[in-house]
Amino acid sequence: MTALLRVAGAQRVEGPPPQETEAGSGHAVPSVVLLGARIWPGTIDKPLEGTLPVGSTAVSIFLVGDIAHYVLPAGPADVTGKDLPTFSARLSFSPLLPLGPIRLWISAVDQKGVYGPPSVQQLISDPEPLPQGALVFQLRWKRAADLDLHVQQPDGQVIWSRRKNALLNPGSGSPSHGSSTGYLDQDSNSLCVIDGQQREHVVYPQRPLSGLYRVWIDAFSLCKETTAFWEMSVFVDGKLISSVGGQSVQSDTRGPHEPGTGTLALEWEWK
Repeated sequence: MTALLRVAGAQRVEGPPPQETEAGSGHAVPSVVLLGARIWPGTIDKPLEGTLPVGSTAVSIFLVGDIAHYVLPAGPADVTGKDLPTFSARLSFSPLLPLGPIRLWISAVDQKGVYGPPSVQQLISDPEPLPQGALVFQLRWKRAADLDLHVQQPDGQVIWSRRKNALLNPGSGSPSHGSSTGYLDQDSNSLCVIDGQQREHVVYPQRPLSGLYRVWIDAFSLCKETTAFWEMSVFVDGKLISSVGGQSVQSDTRGPHEPGTGTLALEWEWK
């Protein structure tokens, strides 16, 4: 049976963590930072951070109902001066993760192996989101890297992180033949501030301009990773039309990061 949770760099321990058996046994975790309560099956590298009680040597992370828990060594002391050990983890969830509410137990572990009482973190597992639109370009990637989606429209405009919305019809101020403009929904992992999303979309809510669309994958930074595997997909009215995969390596991060730079992933024509 496959575990539903994986924690990068942590030791996997079969079964749930030991239950607290004595009142006051161990110490509670002072703080936990978990950005966003929504996840979906297959979420990769969702960040989890926090501080631990004085004397803690590790943190235990457990998805309630799973077949194993994980023990991750504590990090350096809190720089705010409280002298508390810290922890920083990356959580990846199985594609088989059930939908609905789930709970994480975060517990401190001391040098004697005593587990403190769990800090319970509530999450919601939802179906993988896909923005609604007549035409959607979707970039997904594995590992905590900063990749950027660039989409060049038939009129030459490029939608990317520094221009998230296209102009209507350059020079006229109006849409072309009733066509809609596109927009970039987010800049995931921007400047290596890891958000755990690892996906970006350029969305055209209504019929877009007719003509050729060119799509690049720009590896802005691999954020200490050695490589990042990605998948580029095209959806029309919610149906998958085309998909291509690839990977970005350190050499791809060199050079300018301008509109239409990076790896040309695909060309696709809207007729």
